[in-house]
Amino acid sequence: MFGKKRRNETSEPSTNEELTQSKRRQQTKDHRGSVDSQKLKRPKRAHRYERQFSYQLYGNSFSNKSFITVQMRTHTDEKQFTCKTCGKYFYKASDLTKHIRTHTGEKPFTCECCGKCFTNSSILTTHMRTHTGEKPYACKTCGKCFSQPNDLTKHIRTHTGDKPFICESCGKCFTNSSILSSHMRIHTGEKPYACQTCGKCFSQTSALTKHIRTHTGEKPFACESCDKCFTDNSNLTKHMRTHTGEKPFICEACGKCFTNSSNLTNHIRIHTGEKPYACKTCGKCFSQTSVLAKHIKTHTGEKPHACKVCGKCFSQKGNLTKHMKTQHG
Repeated sequence: MFGKKRRNETSEPSTNEELTQSKRRQQTKDHRGSVDSQKLKRPKRAHRYERQFSYQLYGNSFSNKSFITVQMRTHTDEKQFTCKTCGKYFYKASDLTKHIRTHTGEKPFTCECCGKCFTNSSILTTHMRTHTGEKPYACKTCGKCFSQPNDLTKHIRTHTGDKPFICESCGKCFTNSSILSSHMRIHTGEKPYACQTCGKCFSQTSALTKHIRTHTGEKPFACESCDKCFTDNSNLTKHMRTHTGEKPFICEACGKCFTNSSNLTNHIRIHTGEKPYACKTCGKCFSQTSVLAKHIKTHTGEKPHACKVCGKCFSQKGNLTKHMKTQHG
């Protein structure tokens, strides 16, 4: 018994020691598990240059802190950056920098191909495509490609028929804002583009460009069939139809066809009886400006068409032609 008791006494500490070691091992595991779980919960620190931010604002996500700062200003209307010259405000410092160049005339971005300078890099990038021929913006409907995204947007409207720009004066709709601006000058009478040679003013730059060629004699558009030259592309297009016989403009009233839209417009007035051109002297109205011009000469007595043989003058070129045939053979 004494021996047994001794064996039990000797075995009891061994059991307690095993329990103690087991508890220690369990505590160590629990501690490690706790540390591991804390590591999992703790976000990993990214490289300082690769830190990403995720923000939510009005349902939009932003990955960079600076983006949400700018976005917040658009909602709060906060404009921190002010032009000292004109007082205009901007959301971003970069926009202010670009704006300041409109005052200083600075154009730090230079085209390496032609040397032309620009106020910002995006305009230079667009310009470079005139040299490279790159047209990265393709129409998904017809495959036509464009060098600028805004040109693609305008083109897409030719498929959709969308005309989002409305004239407040007459309600007419247009596919882009520039055409609306030109149209508005019909109502306002504004003619901001002046010829430096004669001072004549025009509502559109394209009209001024055509007019300048009457002074310079430049005719850059040549017909490949007969080598006849024209001051603008639209006149060349009309002329080309004399070779092809194409008459794409059809009168819906009688079915008669015409080579250009202006002839169709004049023809339609035969059906409608419209005479929009009035003589300021006598009030007589005419369907065409050319007929009005002839009529005005009956009041002024102007006879600008002179016979080179006998010197007799006529108010109309057609009368001079008849005179030449009948009198001078």
